[in-house]
Amino acid sequence: MIGYFDGLCEPKNPGGIATFGYVIINGEKKIQGYGLAAEPFSSSATNNVAEYTGVLCLLTKMKELGAKDPEIRGDSQLVIRQLKGEYKVKSLRIKHLYEKAVEIAREINAKFEWVPREFNKEADLMTRIAYEKVREGKLTKVGCEGL
Repeated sequence: MIGYFDGLCEPKNPGGIATFGYVIINGEKKIQGYGLAAEPFSSSATNNVAEYTGVLCLLTKMKELGAKDPEIRGDSQLVIRQLKGEYKVKSLRIKHLYEKAVEIAREINAKFEWVPREFNKEADLMTRIAYEKVREGKLTKVGCEGL
């Protein structure tokens, strides 16, 4: 099982609309999800919060699906390196998201890999779908949502 995640914060970072998306490839089956990472236009609405909420929701969904040894891929070098233990987490804004992601990752023995943005287009598309839904007033609840 392979999962891709992404996050964005637009039209400004920080303080814009922070959304995330993910895609899980499980054999021939593809599962997509997206959501709102923080209250729009708040101090919590940042790109890093969006990225972490995306990976956390991805890991949560993979755990629900019974994943064992999944590969998690994302284009955020910061998030991937922090989750691999290469960088420390200094931001209090993301520390609780990081800790929960590490906990679930250990439970399912997830491996993390950075990928260039061009290999993360489907997860990026999910973030943009979520962003448009927030702008249209169709997505207002912070947290994980599925398709």
